[in-house]
Amino acid sequence: MPSNRYYQEYGPIYRRRAAQRESLPGDEPPPEERPRPRRPLRRRRRRVPVWVWLALVMLLIVAAPVSAVYAVDLIYPNTILPGVSLNGEPLGGRGRAELMIELRQRYRAFEQQPVTLTFRDRVWQPTLPELGVTFDVERWVNEAFALGRSGDLLTRARDLWLLWREGINLTPRLAVDLSQTQRYLLGIAPQIEQLPADAVLSLADARVIGQPSRPGTQLLVDATANDLLLAVQQLRPQTVPVRTRQLAPAIDDTDLVVAQQMAVQLLRSPIELVVEDQRIVWPPERLAELLQVTPVDGRLEVQVATERLTRAVEGLAQSIDTGTAEPRLRFSDGRVRIVAEGQPGRRLRQADAIAAIAELLMQPAPITRTLALPVDRIEPQITAANLDSLGIVELVAEGRSSFAGSAPYRITNIRAGAARMNGVLIAPGEEFSFNRQLGEVNAENGFVEGYAIIGNRTQLEWGGGVCQVSTTVFRAAFWAGLPITERHAHSFYISWYDRFGLGPNGDGQGLDAAIFTGVQDLKFVNDTGRWLLMQTSIDEQAQVLVVQLYGTRPSREVRIEGPIIANEVRAPSQPVYVDDPSLPRGTLRQTDVARSGRDISIYRIITDANGQTRRELFFTRFRPWPNIFVRGTG
Repeated sequence: MPSNRYYQEYGPIYRRRAAQRESLPGDEPPPEERPRPRRPLRRRRRRVPVWVWLALVMLLIVAAPVSAVYAVDLIYPNTILPGVSLNGEPLGGRGRAELMIELRQRYRAFEQQPVTLTFRDRVWQPTLPELGVTFDVERWVNEAFALGRSGDLLTRARDLWLLWREGINLTPRLAVDLSQTQRYLLGIAPQIEQLPADAVLSLADARVIGQPSRPGTQLLVDATANDLLLAVQQLRPQTVPVRTRQLAPAIDDTDLVVAQQMAVQLLRSPIELVVEDQRIVWPPERLAELLQVTPVDGRLEVQVATERLTRAVEGLAQSIDTGTAEPRLRFSDGRVRIVAEGQPGRRLRQADAIAAIAELLMQPAPITRTLALPVDRIEPQITAANLDSLGIVELVAEGRSSFAGSAPYRITNIRAGAARMNGVLIAPGEEFSFNRQLGEVNAENGFVEGYAIIGNRTQLEWGGGVCQVSTTVFRAAFWAGLPITERHAHSFYISWYDRFGLGPNGDGQGLDAAIFTGVQDLKFVNDTGRWLLMQTSIDEQAQVLVVQLYGTRPSREVRIEGPIIANEVRAPSQPVYVDDPSLPRGTLRQTDVARSGRDISIYRIITDANGQTRRELFFTRFRPWPNIFVRGTG
C-alpha cells in the first residue's frame, strides 16, 4: 500500500496505477482504496487587484472633463460660447456671420472717418491706412469664437473654467504702425510750421520802415501722434487738435523800436562834403543807402554799409580827382613828345575819406553835418628833360574794337571817352582806374545822352557807348599781360564787341569790359617796371577804335585758350512792353533786340622768361534777353 507521502507527491492517478500493478485479477481493493467518485472541478475566481480599480476610477475622473471640454463643439457648433463679451457686451450664443455683419455696421462711421485733425482754420481727415492703423473686425470675431475652442487641453479647460466662473471680456485691439503715423504728420507739417520772423528795419528813400516780428510754429509730432492713437482706441469718430509749440523770434519788437529811433536820428539831416571850392551834398535819401540794419547778438544795430560807402567814395573821387597831372604824350617815329603840358591836380585820399564819412554818418544829426574831404595835391613829374628816362621805346600791346553801325550819339561818346584816355601816362607799379581818368560823364567833358544798359534794360543815359572805350582799353591791357584787378563783363550780348574780340586770334566773344560810374570800374596795374603810355586813335572811315600801350615790352608771352562756350539759352520769344507816360498813346518803339544767353570762359596763359606759366580765367555770362518795346500811354 503506498505511503501517504507517495500519494501527496504523485496524486491519485499515480496511486491508481500502482495499485493496478500490485493487485491480482479479480481482487477487489479494500474500501479505503476504492476510488472515490469524482466531483466536478470548480474553477477558482481570481480576485481583481486594487490598483486596477484605482486606475479605472482615475480614468473616469479624467475622461469626464476631457469629454466635456471637447463636447462644446457639439453643444455650441457655430455660436460663441456663453460668458464671452466684447467691451462688456455679451456675445454668447451669437453666430459668427451674424456678429460680423453687426460689428461692421456699428463701426462703419469710424472706419470711414476715424479722426479729424484741426489747427486753427485748417482741417485734415486722414484714413486709417494713412495713420498706419489696422482695424480688423473679422479678427475680433474669430478671437471671440475661438475662446474655449482653441489651444491645447489645459488652455481650453482654463478658458472654459473662466467662462463658466466669471466670463471673459475682449477689448478690441488695433494694430498700429507708429512710423506711418509720424510720416503722415510730417507730411502735413509744412502746412502748419512756420519759422519765426525777426523784426526788420528798412531805410528806403530815407523812410524808416519797421516790420514787426512774428513768432514761429512747430508741429509736435510725437505728442500729436499719441493723441491720435488714444482717439482711435475709442472706435468712434474723434476730433484731435494738432499739438504745436510757439518759437520765439531772435529779434523782437522791443529791439525794433530802439533801432528805429536810432535810424531816425541819423537820417534827420544831410551831409555836406567840401573840397576847395566844390561842395557836394548827400541828402538823407543818399545817406540811407550807406546805412544798413544788421542783427547783432539778438538786437538790431544801425551800421555803416562799408562796401556801399566804398563804392560811393570811388564815385565821389571821379568828380573830385583831376585824373593824371602828367603831360599828355605822343609816341611816333620811335620817340615820345609832349603834346599837352602837365597840370597840377588833386586826388581824393579815398581810405581817409571813407573813415571820416563813416564816423560822421553815425553821429546823431544836427541841422547840417559838414566834412572837409581829404585830398592830395599832385604835381607833374615828367618834363621834356626826363622824357628819355621813361623807357617808352616800343609798342607793348594794343586792343581794337569796331563800332560800325553805331548811332551818332554813340560815336560822339566814343570820341569823348577816347580823348580822355589819349596820351595818358601810367607810372610803374601804379593801378590805373578807367573811371578816375574818365572823370564825370557830362556835357562839360564832351559827352551826350544815349542809350546804355542800366540794370536790366536799355535806357537813355549820359555817355551811352563809353563801354566801347573801356572794352578796347581792357583788350590792350589783357594782351600786355598786365594784372587785371577789376573787370566786369556786360550782362547781355552786344554784337559790336565781336570784331577783333580775340586780338591776334581774330573775332569772338568774351573779352569786353563794362563800366558804370561809381559802381563798375576797369582797373589794372603797370607791372612792367617802366612807364606806360596809353595812346588812342579812331579810324572814322572803318569805324574802328584802337588803344595802344607803349613802353618797354616785358619778357613774357601771352596767349589764350578758348573761348569755351557753355549753357547756351535761347532768347525769350515773348516780347516785353514797357509803358512810358511821356510818349503819346499809341506810340510803340523797340529799344532792345532779343539776344541769346551763354557762358563764355577764356583762359589767359602768361609765360615769363624763366618758363613759369600763369593761367587766369576770364568768365562772361550773357543772360538771355527779349525784344523790348516802349509803349506810349500819355
